[in-house]
Amino acid sequence: MELGASYSFRSLGRGPGGEALVLGTDGALHVVDPTTGEETAAIPVVGAWTEPDAWQDPRPTLYVQGGSTAFITEPAASGIHAVDLKSGKSSTARTWTTCPTN
Repeated sequence: MELGASYSFRSLGRGPGGEALVLGTDGALHVVDPTTGEETAAIPVVGAWTEPDAWQDPRPTLYVQGGSTAFITEPAASGIHAVDLKSGKSSTARTWTTCPTN
């Protein structure tokens, strides 16, 4: 599967229809059909990022709640974003004065 971006072990999830979700280093949430391996959508969410050398260091992280909302932390901006997986709309859910890491 070629997404045009790399990803980390904290960048993988499943959508409400079983689709694969991959948060790429290009800042987009890539939606992939699990049967064909084809990308069906790319939703811009966070700024482009690079994988840190140490696995413990902060990086954008994907968490899917209840199958229909994806939450993505953005440590560089001290924020968290919510993506409605049915509509594909992204919004900033909150920002903090300290960095969210997980």
